[in-house]
Amino acid sequence: MRGKGTGSAVCGGACPLTLEGKLSHAVKASYMGKRGRREQSQWFLGWPAAFVLAVMADDVMALDFSAERIVKSGKSVVTAHINAKDDRWRFEFAQPQEGASIIIVRMDLRSSWLILSKRRQYLEVPIARDHRLAVTETMEGEVSRELVGDQTLNGYPTELVEVTVSELGGERRYYQWVTKVQRFPVKTVSKEGSWSEEFQRLIFTEQSPFLFELPRRLDWANPPPPQQ
Repeated sequence: MRGKGTGSAVCGGACPLTLEGKLSHAVKASYMGKRGRREQSQWFLGWPAAFVLAVMADDVMALDFSAERIVKSGKSVVTAHINAKDDRWRFEFAQPQEGASIIIVRMDLRSSWLILSKRRQYLEVPIARDHRLAVTETMEGEVSRELVGDQTLNGYPTELVEVTVSELGGERRYYQWVTKVQRFPVKTVSKEGSWSEEFQRLIFTEQSPFLFELPRRLDWANPPPPQQ
């Protein structure tokens, strides 16, 4: 995942097509045809499941997995071990973030718990943008996507696509590697290379619900004011 030209820099020489080149009509038609057939079959055969997913909080996809998540933004690199179960996520950071070594996100409660291990305390805060996991292939503000080719990444067969997103009144382009079976974005990179998110050692397996509960014997660092 991790040649001359932009295409080789992104794909490490493994892409079947150049990233800057336009897709051929045949490749586009094949991709859209396959996707159309898949979506059509889901509509006729699986509409109850699709309806359930559509009404879940913030359209979170039901998915259990663990992985090492690496986010790069400019010179900043944040690494965390991730456990995910449906709409509940647990981050264990290599370096504490906001003073927290662990953050548990509960979309069902619309809250995050920042666990301050050294102080044996926790903070309960609203869910921040940085605490939201991208667990579906559709990106926020997505305008279009085009298939570039197929590639095996981190042990998973993936589709490499170029995604155009509307951001801050303009457009920004990303490369995204999506697993063919789970439709999970295992890696996303901004086209200019200033930002990336990657899931390494990704394993799709059931996660214990206890991982997403508060550990015992922690004091509340921001208790509500006493009632008058």
